[in-house]
This record gives sequence, C-alpha cells and structure tokens, in this order.
Amino acid sequence: TNFYLSINASLFLAILCSRFIFHTSASSAGREVLRVSKDYELLEMVPHDTSSFTQGLTYYNEHIYEGTGLEHQSHIFQHDPSDSMTTLRRIPLAPANFFGEGIAYYYIWANDGGDNMRKEHRLIQLTWKNKRGFIYSLNDGGNPKKNDSQSENSSHLKVIREFDYDTVTGEGWGITFLPHTNEFYISDGSHFLSVWDAESLDLKRKIPVKFERKVMVDGELTSESLDVDYINELEFVDFETGGDGTTDRDSGEEGVCSNDDTECNDDTSSPHKQSMRILANVWYQDL
Repeated sequence: TNFYLSINASLFLAILCSRFIFHTSASSAGREVLRVSKDYELLEMVPHDTSSFTQGLTYYNEHIYEGTGLEHQSHIFQHDPSDSMTTLRRIPLAPANFFGEGIAYYYIWANDGGDNMRKEHRLIQLTWKNKRGFIYSLNDGGNPKKNDSQSENSSHLKVIREFDYDTVTGEGWGITFLPHTNEFYISDGSHFLSVWDAESLDLKRKIPVKFERKVMVDGELTSESLDVDYINELEFVDFETGGDGTTDRDSGEEGVCSNDDTECNDDTSSPHKQSMRILANVWYQDL
C-alpha cells in the first residue's frame, strides 16, 4: 500500500498546534507571533489543568476535545480555544476505575428515517487495559452556555455506544480516523497498527511498522528493517488539503444528502495519496 507513517514527535506536535490555531484564527496577520518554525507559527499559550493526565486531543466545530487518563480521574473535556481554553463540558469516564486513552473525532452517514442520509458526528474513546471503548454523540452542535456546562438536556457528549475490542498487546493507546477509507487506525504499544471499520468496528487488518536504515556489513552498505515498538499517539493528515480530510469539520454542519448521492460515500474507494501521512510519536523516545 502506498501509505506513509511519519515517526516524528516534534512534527506531530507542530501539526497539532497549527491545526488548532488555524481553526481559531483566520490569519496571524496583526497578531504577535511567539515562535516561528518551518512548520508552524505559535500564536498563543493558554492555561491547562496540570492535574489532567492528557491522553488524546481532537477538534470539532471550533472546540477542542481532550481525553484524560488515570483510574478515577479519566474524563472527556470540551474546551473553547477562543476563550482561553475555558472548559465547557467535563464528562467522567464510567466505570470510574477505567483508564482513558486516545480519542478521535469522526462521522458516519446514517439514514434520517426518510429519503436522506445525514452526517452523524461522533467522538470515540479507547481505554488502556480495559478492552472497552466508548462512542459519544456530537450532534447538537456542541455550543453550550458557559454557565450550563453540565446540562442534562443536551445530547452532546452523551455515550451512545460501548464496545469491546482486543489488540496485539490487549491495550488501547492512540486512535485516528481516515475519512476517505472510513477506517480507524489504532496503536497499542506494539509495532502493529490495527485497522477497524469505522461503522462496524470490526478488525480489517493489522499493519506492521518498520524502520529502514542503512548499515555496513562486512564492508558493504546494506539495508536492515527494524520493528518500531511503542507507537503511541496517531494523527492522520492530508498535506494537500491542509487538514484531516473531513470537509465540514470546521463548520459543524450536519450535512445531508440523498440516498443516491455519491457524496454520501466520501469517495472511500480512493487510494491513499502521496500527500497523506499518519503522524505518530514513539513513547519515551525522541523519534
């Protein structure tokens, strides 16, 4: 397959910064730039609760979603990056002894009960050793009143499905959504990535991740292939579009199409392109 995994922690963090800043500010013109890199401009530093053991970040409809870990401390947070990262919602993971891990925004096309298909926006969350995952609804737009962050009337960030899963190590680490193939890529601390169907959550295949390097053997230059263990956080990026390929992610619009509209399929038959990457970091390594 013509797909590329870029193991580069600094580039991964840079892309996260640039994406979040891009969606919260149309332009850096006239704004103070705190730091300049060849990959991004750092425009702002915002407060963050140091007691939060951050395990995952994702973005949808002008808000940042944070998944945290540790037993009895795992939550999903909804933050407003336009207001110094004010926390709008805080949803505890249940059961409380579960250890939250990676999260990802995604969507599926679902029948609205009539002749149309509608995008259902969702968030998926893994757990570390519990082999249980959670899917949350993001369909009400996700714009609560700031004094009503725990509203029980909202369908936003409600658990709509729980599911069991297994991986090579029996653990869940990172997860990312590939909209053009309607798949999740999952890491588990091994050198394998598991690929799930985004609707059924069935395992489709496992991909070993190798690192090719040149070495001298008996005076001759040759190649050797090494397993890349401890793959952790994952993020799919299409550098051609400057994002993750989810075309209505910025607006938060539901998206409607008829049953015979090919746009409902998001062109899942399209091959991977050279501009597509899965960015990853390797746990406890500067790689």
